[in-house]
Amino acid sequence: MAESKDYKVFKRNVLEPLDRVDRIENFLVIGMPDVNCCIDGTEAWLEFKSSVEPKRATTSLFGSNHKLSQEQKNWALRQRNAGGRCFILIATDKRWMLIDGKHADGLNEMTITELEAIATWVAVLPIKEKQWKMLRSKLAN
Repeated sequence: MAESKDYKVFKRNVLEPLDRVDRIENFLVIGMPDVNCCIDGTEAWLEFKSSVEPKRATTSLFGSNHKLSQEQKNWALRQRNAGGRCFILIATDKRWMLIDGKHADGLNEMTITELEAIATWVAVLPIKEKQWKMLRSKLAN
């Protein structure tokens, strides 16, 4: 699933009328996340990553493609160190996961099992309305 499609799914299922979300294409600040949102007065930055899960459980999810760049890792860690909120929202062909930006450095080498262990939120497809509300709550708190 393409990241732009995931963004539309996110908007449709997570946001409420008074929330703000902006998709950002920034060529001046390398590494800046794809999306900035404000949910119930809480701002968060989201880097969307889409991938197909590997066949072997021991293979990292981002083995050879869709990896976080070093600039994206650095941006996420700088944001967290400054007290801001930054997450990586991973959508695969089997599940969605919300990962705190503080884990950005090791993310590219992690397997699905390892990612699930550090995830703030995980939902297996198809995602139910209650699970989308839980994701919204995680982003707002």
